[in-house]
Amino acid sequence: MNDALSKEQWISFHINGATYVQPIEQVREIVPYREPAPVPGAPAEVEGIVNIRGDVISVISARHLMDAPSYLANDDSRILIIEHEQNLIGFTVDSVSEIVGFNSDQIEHGYADHDLIKGTVKIESELYIVADLANYTNNKDTYE
Repeated sequence: MNDALSKEQWISFHINGATYVQPIEQVREIVPYREPAPVPGAPAEVEGIVNIRGDVISVISARHLMDAPSYLANDDSRILIIEHEQNLIGFTVDSVSEIVGFNSDQIEHGYADHDLIKGTVKIESELYIVADLANYTNNKDTYE
């Protein structure tokens, strides 16, 4: 079997200069950033809601979740639409770069005390922070 085909696929994205990866099977789509409509009384990490082809999706600031300083969206900014247990949730990121292939057993665990970080993986000379943004839906009370 082709080695590239046997590896798990991860989408890489950037927040505050760091490179993160998310399992691609959880990513429904990636859309250019658009200003979400505000939701009064929402937690600080909730930027608002957007309507994407008839689906009203909550948009969460990944920067806020990762304790990065606030940031004005630009042409590179994206919203990652994550599907988890038949729910859709959007996460704003600074940019999305490429699909990376590696297997879960390559992840070095234990470097972060954060519900959304599984660990790190080094591929060639690049260090990736392995994220699990879908875990936000399981632990969102932690961020309120």
